[in-house]
Amino acid sequence: MTKPYKLRPKEELVIALDDLDFSWYRQEVERVKKLWIYGWHIADIAKQMQRKQDEVAILIMHLARKGEIKRRKGGVFGAHA
Repeated sequence: MTKPYKLRPKEELVIALDDLDFSWYRQEVERVKKLWIYGWHIADIAKQMQRKQDEVAILIMHLARKGEIKRRKGGVFGAHA
């Protein structure tokens, strides 16, 4: 639900992370999931996907919340950390 006072604010709003792209094609999501399962470090996943690390981090959080990926040893640093 949108708060009515934000529809026409009296002062400028700050939009957090407006320089990031959180949209993904399904095949990109599947590739990130595989790289996660293989134990890749988040920085390496970002480089492979040609995306910012923050964008990949948000996707990983999204996938974890939906139960599409599981926690792993080493977390975002990879299974080999």
